[in-house]
Amino acid sequence: MDFIVSPLSILIILTAISPILAYVSRRLRVERVMDVYTLVGLAVVVYLAVAQLLYVLSQDATLTFNSTPRETASIIFIDKLSAYASLVFVLVGLASALFSIGYIEERKAEYYPLLLTMITGMVGVASSGDFLTFFVFWEVMSISAYALVAFRYKSWEAVEASLKYLIISSAGTAAILFALSLMYGVAGTLNIKALSAIFGLKDMRGEVWSYAILAFLLAGLGVNAAMVPFHSWLPDAHPAAPSPISAMLSGVVIKTGVYAMFRVLTTMFPPTVYDWRAALALYAVVTMTVGNLMAMLQEDIKRLLAFSSIAHIGYIVFGISVASTNGLAGGLLHVLNHATMKGLLFLSAGAFIHAAGTRSLDELSGIGRRMPISGVSFAIGAFSLAGIPGLSAFVSEFQIITASLEAGMLPFTVIMILNVLIGVAYYLRLVQVIFLKPLTPFSERAREASPVMIAPVIALAGLGILIGIYPSPFLETAKAVASSLLSR
Repeated sequence: MDFIVSPLSILIILTAISPILAYVSRRLRVERVMDVYTLVGLAVVVYLAVAQLLYVLSQDATLTFNSTPRETASIIFIDKLSAYASLVFVLVGLASALFSIGYIEERKAEYYPLLLTMITGMVGVASSGDFLTFFVFWEVMSISAYALVAFRYKSWEAVEASLKYLIISSAGTAAILFALSLMYGVAGTLNIKALSAIFGLKDMRGEVWSYAILAFLLAGLGVNAAMVPFHSWLPDAHPAAPSPISAMLSGVVIKTGVYAMFRVLTTMFPPTVYDWRAALALYAVVTMTVGNLMAMLQEDIKRLLAFSSIAHIGYIVFGISVASTNGLAGGLLHVLNHATMKGLLFLSAGAFIHAAGTRSLDELSGIGRRMPISGVSFAIGAFSLAGIPGLSAFVSEFQIITASLEAGMLPFTVIMILNVLIGVAYYLRLVQVIFLKPLTPFSERAREASPVMIAPVIALAGLGILIGIYPSPFLETAKAVASSLLSR
């Protein structure tokens, strides 16, 4: 790749240097160095990720690194899906890092290396051309996520949530590893391109091992994506983590499982050979329904947002189940829209919690009037994910719904529309509590967050408005990625 340095290479270097710099900065008592180092490094990575995506789209190219012709080689490759997912991951990572400068007040020397490690793991997962490399980066991402959930380890809530996350996620990882062992036994390789050629054969449709591999992969990836019934770790882990990490977990970490579903279901197990559409649609509508109904019952603002993420993962997977260019494009665009808008909501909620010292909705009553910039930005994120026209998530939700109607999936489409209406109800309730209800002693003492915390919130809110009023380039990009998946 001679046109630009790979974002993954820069991330690996940044992550490798960060513990040394953190140690030096702690010894010299200038931990602010880590703020600047992480922010500048991620800004460069975002620039490279944008350039990388534009290159693979314009050149219709797949970029391969450090590989040999042998089928057993470890391969890093970038195609349209990889570049798209990597950009989403690093974009939310940059916003969270900027917010962290004002939010994280202790142990920065530990926090930033872990954050960089988690982002590196996610981009590595998206850039893996074989499942061994995929698994290594998957574990890098997961281990750093466990540590970040327990970052405030003096709180039993954080330790308990991290332990629950570790146990349930490890079960999902074991399912993935077992699927990989079966895959290697059947095909003799873990190279994704070679596996796609083998499992894409119509003769493989009659093999029971093909369906066993698919089932184990979907179960393992479903744990990471917090799909029902594997979702129980998420409502505990997200509230317990620091708010920038909640934004990462809910915005992009669970999207790594979704990314792998896009990759596996369209290239290795194409719907023209393995008709998984109805089963996956059922999986999706159960997930969105449980997530939305549970969100309506929450009084903790971060738990409500966490359950909402489960629902939106259901929307994305429903887009995959349509298995058409329009359906996949809707799901891919919703990956971006949900990542940015849920990041916006968690960062805005983090500003409220930082100022008021509580996560209770009743105690945060009226805080939007005391923190107008954070409050308005929060409302933009809430209205967007509620599917209000003119904001980003409406575009992708509408795309998924119309694609499912085109595919003749009317019963599932009706269920999704009902779920969107449920989402409208609890998001409107959130905005009502934040702005219209009387002030409490907690919200009364709140003041607007610092500029460094407000900046990423405003930027994400602006992106939500931009995609809502000018969706064409974003939707066309998603359609280009979707077409590349179905053309194989």
